[in-house]
Amino acid sequence: MIFDYIVIGKGLIGSAAARYLSQSQKSIAIIGPDEHPDVNEAIVFSSHYDQGRVQRIIGTDPVWTSLNLQSSAQYNFLEKESGITFHSGVGCLYVNPIGTDDYLEQIEKQANLFNLKYDSFEDGEAIRKVFRDFDLPAPSKGIFESSPSGYINPRLLIKAQLNLFQKNNGIVADDIANEIDYEKDYLQIKTFNGNIYRAKKVLLCLGAFTNFFNLTKNKLALSLKGETTLWVHVSSQEAERLSKLPSLLYEIDIPSYQNVYLIQPVQYPDGKYYLKMGCNLPGDIYFDNIEGIQNWFRNGTSDNNLDVLKDALLKIMPGLQAKEYFTKRCIVSFTKHRKPYIGRLNDRGLFVACGGNGYSAMCSDALGNIASRLLTEGVFPKEYPAAAFQPVFT
Repeated sequence: MIFDYIVIGKGLIGSAAARYLSQSQKSIAIIGPDEHPDVNEAIVFSSHYDQGRVQRIIGTDPVWTSLNLQSSAQYNFLEKESGITFHSGVGCLYVNPIGTDDYLEQIEKQANLFNLKYDSFEDGEAIRKVFRDFDLPAPSKGIFESSPSGYINPRLLIKAQLNLFQKNNGIVADDIANEIDYEKDYLQIKTFNGNIYRAKKVLLCLGAFTNFFNLTKNKLALSLKGETTLWVHVSSQEAERLSKLPSLLYEIDIPSYQNVYLIQPVQYPDGKYYLKMGCNLPGDIYFDNIEGIQNWFRNGTSDNNLDVLKDALLKIMPGLQAKEYFTKRCIVSFTKHRKPYIGRLNDRGLFVACGGNGYSAMCSDALGNIASRLLTEGVFPKEYPAAAFQPVFT
């Protein structure tokens, strides 16, 4: 069988693209591995193996804001049609601890452009009066966005996308693609399990793994950074106490850490509740090969950052009642122009959608929609210039 479209990569962007492609009533498959229970046996890894990612609406520029707005507008539909709840609209608080910054300077202009509302805070005391669990410095300035800002469960968002994809007769293959060959009228995909799939057009949505294996000769300019996240096990009572806590984006910039994000305690598959915090660290590692990424996820020294992360968290939430602290590892893909790459890789039917720059979870649905439009119609939605997502090669 020759599929009309195959999506390679079963993550946030890939599952969204597949769902939108399936609305075309064409024959479509998506290839990607399920989350492996043993990191030592896994071949590929992803940051979407998680229950909580920040959702905000007003982004750093109009493109990101539009992506966030369009994605969040689909959540009610996705949840209703799939029966899977993945979104929590507890709001998102953005704070700079030393005062204003470029983002806060342009917030009013962007909000007016999209007719969005937010609340402003002129100092740390004003923030503490509303959000008593956060203890922020006196010079702090910030804004709060109410629902649909908050957080999403990326595992369940993917599950919802694939649920609707399969309802539209899409085929899901638990496999890892590792080679693409070109025949006269189709592309042939070979997998680690020895399977072969054929399609007229193929969309690569492999995140940090886009340049690896033998899927594209044109290597993309991607900077792959390992990140350490702090996980805090709390009681169900503490989780309930903090259940109204908004997601936090804390734009601190000091030598020991920068750019903190924080999500309230969320229940994970093991039945326990974990608060998650992440940030940039001066010792963050960059990768240029698959072996380095695999070693990071399997044996990375993220626990070396435990004390720094714990100190950062307790400065923000000194009243937190924790049972246990530990770290986990993830990875972020940065593009050359700091927008996702969405475009055609060659004239033989190969396309790409990757490079979230740390923001793709909150806007993956719109990114998938853009990619699907490109495959089915050959154009970008009119509100997005193609140049904004132009793939850049090494």
